[in-house]
Amino acid sequence: MNTIADTQNSSDRDMGSPGQEQFPHSEELHQARYAMYKMLSLAYLYPGDIDWNTFLNELPEILEEAAGILPLDITTEIATLSILSHSLELKQICCEHTLLFINNPNKNPIAPYESVYLEDTIMGRCTQSVQELYEQYGLAVDQQHSYLLPDHIALELDFMACLIEKSLESGASSLEEQNSFFDNHTGRWAQQFLADIKDTKPDAYFTLLATVADKFFQYEKHFFASLA
Repeated sequence: MNTIADTQNSSDRDMGSPGQEQFPHSEELHQARYAMYKMLSLAYLYPGDIDWNTFLNELPEILEEAAGILPLDITTEIATLSILSHSLELKQICCEHTLLFINNPNKNPIAPYESVYLEDTIMGRCTQSVQELYEQYGLAVDQQHSYLLPDHIALELDFMACLIEKSLESGASSLEEQNSFFDNHTGRWAQQFLADIKDTKPDAYFTLLATVADKFFQYEKHFFASLA
């Protein structure tokens, strides 16, 4: 499932000039990074908008495989998610998602938008900047998720997955672009967003996801720092 759709043919993409640096590190590592970004992107979409049963069944296995390659210390979280996958119901998770991120009669929901965290507003400069980047890479939010603003956490994570995927397909490194987007956008606010989720003490599913995502973002910060 692609949250951000490709609007260009592969021949139209500018992934760098001839002789651009080829992929550093192993292809397996970047495939694992892609899988983490993709699954976390799906995890923060409204559950009713995805193939919930398929996602839930595949989540523990994909996380386990990726964690073994990167590596990530998320063994406990994976084991618990695997157990939960047999009992979580879509209706229950949709309700929890709504209370956490959309509408809560008892407290303000957690806004999953970069501009709220960095500018204390909706549709700020961050939103426009992210939108321009999507367009620069020939990407657009698909129709099913067009109600989301461009700087929604799920869309930013999917964009990182797209950057990795395009590099894997072309054989040319886009680590500079990935690093720039992470440093200037997702990496500046996502971990505070995850901390806010855990502070609300939601159901185990969302707490586990936030912990997994936080550990992965810590890995990404170290990974990009190692490239300097």
